[in-house]
Amino acid sequence: MISREELLRMKNMSFDEVDPDDIMDIDDFHIDVTLSKSEKIRQVLESGKNPYFIKSGNMIVKIGFADTTRTIEDALESLVTIDTKSEKYKRE
Repeated sequence: MISREELLRMKNMSFDEVDPDDIMDIDDFHIDVTLSKSEKIRQVLESGKNPYFIKSGNMIVKIGFADTTRTIEDALESLVTIDTKSEKYKRE
């Protein structure tokens, strides 16, 4: 399992510092949805791969985690609302 120090180092890595071989490919990434939240986290950490990056083909994405109850759906809805409002003001 990844140590706390190694996890912090991985979190602070830039795209230039990360080794593509240390990144999980989304096509190969499978989590057992029947597991508890802590068991899912353990499964990711036991993979030995950097949990802050994921790749799809040759595209690499850095992931951030927030300590909040806000979901990705909530965040996307906010972005759509902001975009809709800005379009309305452009027309006025």
